[in-house]
Amino acid sequence: METKIRKIKLRDLIFMNISALYGIRWIAKSTAASFGLGVAAIPMWLIFAVLFFVPQALICAELASEYPSDGGLYVWVKEALGEKYGFMASWLNWTSKLFWYASFMTFFTINIAYLIGKPEMLNNKYITLTCSVIVFVILSVLSCRGMAWGKIFTNTGALGSTIPAVIMILLAFVGIGLLGKAEPSSTYYARDLIPDLNANSFVAISAIIFGYTGGEVAANFVTEMENPRKNYPKAILTSAVLVATIYVIGSVAITMILPTDQIQASTGILDAIRQGAANVGIGYWLVQLVAFGIAFSMLGATLIYIASPIKMLFGSVPKGMFSEKLTTVNEVGIPERAIYLQAGIVSVLLICTSLFPGVDTIYNVLVTMTALTALFPYVLLLISYIKLKKEKKMKNEVYVMAKQDSTCIWIGRIVLALCIIGIVLTCTPVMGDLKSNIIYQMEMVGGGLLVIASGLWLWSYFSKKIKPD
Repeated sequence: METKIRKIKLRDLIFMNISALYGIRWIAKSTAASFGLGVAAIPMWLIFAVLFFVPQALICAELASEYPSDGGLYVWVKEALGEKYGFMASWLNWTSKLFWYASFMTFFTINIAYLIGKPEMLNNKYITLTCSVIVFVILSVLSCRGMAWGKIFTNTGALGSTIPAVIMILLAFVGIGLLGKAEPSSTYYARDLIPDLNANSFVAISAIIFGYTGGEVAANFVTEMENPRKNYPKAILTSAVLVATIYVIGSVAITMILPTDQIQASTGILDAIRQGAANVGIGYWLVQLVAFGIAFSMLGATLIYIASPIKMLFGSVPKGMFSEKLTTVNEVGIPERAIYLQAGIVSVLLICTSLFPGVDTIYNVLVTMTALTALFPYVLLLISYIKLKKEKKMKNEVYVMAKQDSTCIWIGRIVLALCIIGIVLTCTPVMGDLKSNIIYQMEMVGGGLLVIASGLWLWSYFSKKIKPD
């Protein structure tokens, strides 16, 4: 059914991609000495931006231009590897997001606590849980209206995440570097910028790789875009360069303001801005303003991530794979009942995480679990891109990443290798004793294998019972 809602224009698409690609929380996550790389995160952000992030974004742009469809990742993989693997890409993408939602809502609640000036409320996990569930359910209902309407949140949300980073950068480089209001909290010698080769740093590097994913998300709203063949590549390249720049400079800024052993993965950004503001005589109101901006930015990002994997999985898979009630779409192409099912599942996950002691523990466990399961769909994506290029099936006259197919194939292979390395590093044992490492591997590796096995079982059931031919 045709909708009267205006199309998503180039500017809106750039903001949408920034909302999907950029998460300010990754700056603190990567630089925290307890669960990150410290100042060694700075060159890692730069290296993986060049070798992984920008090439991955350009590959998604080329595929979206070649196959402009709301199926996005599902369609791209299906074109190369068939329906079975297209489904698996959709299944793995959706299931990984279930854990991501839970970690994201935890981070949202942290910013609300700082906004109202009561960070101590984070010690009460039941308040965190209640706030997270209510907000996620509301966003799920709003996402059913589509991204042509949701761009209101993604446009302002993109500014809500980038402006706080700019403020932190200014407080560091102007307050400390130019005005000398405080001494830099870190040094940046060559030895400081080389990461230690240990289990924690390996996992942190995999988290950086995960932080650089998301180039495919906005492709699920192609039918709502204005001139997607031309505008999508422009938007994804522009946003990728901006996001990579903010990650690198933001990591320098936070380590200038706070010692890396004082950076918390979940509260580090707000702690840095509070300290940076105090250095130049600015009151706590700035922290509250930034917390509001970050919280609002998360609304826009969550809206995209709620609707995108659902639209791809339940709205694009073969008829009969799921109940017709779950796959029926509304006037803007969103499977509403599937959205509501997802809201219920995520609410249960959030309740289960309340069993963990402390909000920072919840946050770290969920993000690490997400980093493993979320990278599998990109393996299928990159294998598909390489195969399509090898078989000369992409005849795109609008946008190509490189003139020579051989160049595109080699770039795809490099990104694929890095993606596989990210998966392997995520599985690195990081616990202090054998028993804890066994439990950790069962959660991380076993959980990932369980998700893959469940997807293969669903496809097998579909093939034998629903499509016996």
